[in-house]
Amino acid sequence: MEKHELNANEEALKRRSKKKPSPRKNKVKTVPEYCKGCGLCVDVCPTGTLVLADEIGNKFGVSIKVDAEDYCIGCKMCEMRCPDFAIFVNYEKDEE
Repeated sequence: MEKHELNANEEALKRRSKKKPSPRKNKVKTVPEYCKGCGLCVDVCPTGTLVLADEIGNKFGVSIKVDAEDYCIGCKMCEMRCPDFAIFVNYEKDEE
């Protein structure tokens, strides 16, 4: 991976180290075929749930990876920021 990609991962891990796992379980789905590895989602995630990873099958060589789904707070900032529509955050339905 490139230096800026490694730096993005380091920053995400720093943010995660200051957080606790989310009490609400969220499901983060990624579509690696759509991802160009720009890292915008990694930069915007407040809890460091996503990281960049080498992806041999991806034409850009790098893609996003859900590294700590239990930290996802369901804010959908990653989903809204992704220019490639490669991330989807689905909430579990609350039991009534």
